[in-house]
Amino acid sequence: MGINLSLTVKLPKSWNELSEKQLGKIAVAIEHFRKFYELYPKESNTAINRLYSRICKILLSSNNFLVQYIALVQIPPEEYADHVAFINKENTRTVFPQAFRIRGKKHFPPANRIQNLSMEEFSFVDALFFNWRLKNDARYLDLICATLYRGSGSQNLDYDIRRPFNKVILEKSIKKWIKVAPEKKLAIAYTFEGCRNEMVKLYPNVFPKPPKETKKIKIQQKPQYTPFGQLLNFKINFDPSKLEQTERINMHKFLSTYENELINEKKTKKNAGTNPQNRR
Repeated sequence: MGINLSLTVKLPKSWNELSEKQLGKIAVAIEHFRKFYELYPKESNTAINRLYSRICKILLSSNNFLVQYIALVQIPPEEYADHVAFINKENTRTVFPQAFRIRGKKHFPPANRIQNLSMEEFSFVDALFFNWRLKNDARYLDLICATLYRGSGSQNLDYDIRRPFNKVILEKSIKKWIKVAPEKKLAIAYTFEGCRNEMVKLYPNVFPKPPKETKKIKIQQKPQYTPFGQLLNFKINFDPSKLEQTERINMHKFLSTYENELINEKKTKKNAGTNPQNRR
């Protein structure tokens, strides 16, 4: 049946079409569901239907009240899942929430698709994200936000307006994030997750493939996650003398180079295996 209206209905069809408010509210709803599922897994079917209903209402929130009401009346509950299908699939958000003020000081986001992160910053926030998902500790979420959103102080404004990344001073920055609304913080973390998902697609040989999903309700699953720090150390053969220089490299430059190396390595092994002389 779906929505059958003579007036225009605004309904996002992808993660990047979500407004910042919609992204934050949907992230909060999903996190609440995940916590509920961990406590009451047998009631997941009822809870997932309520979640779909909640997300559907959020997706319609950019319309006026009358349009929202009519649309919700016309959508049968069993069709909610169809309208939130892109949410139930992989997170593809790559557009960060805009800069905002905390205690009077403006904090700026990284570039969309995390184009201007160094290997050091990416590896650090990647590990934070892994631990947040694994331990569900709000402190890691605050650290993710404090890492990615920083005050101005760059010497190269065209590349990155944020002050240089320094994990030593993060402990001082984290305190001001504690009282920031969960919607804002989760929107930042979800955007990083979406950017990382894109990295996995761009550089499939660098990032190991996760196990195949077997559960029907994908939202309830925590992502299969390998911290990139492990891959980085493997790349430099665990040589600490190479670590500092490698950490300063732009992450995309590093990953694209590493991806090509792995592709060439696979080709070399394949050619060696098909060469008759190597079979003797």
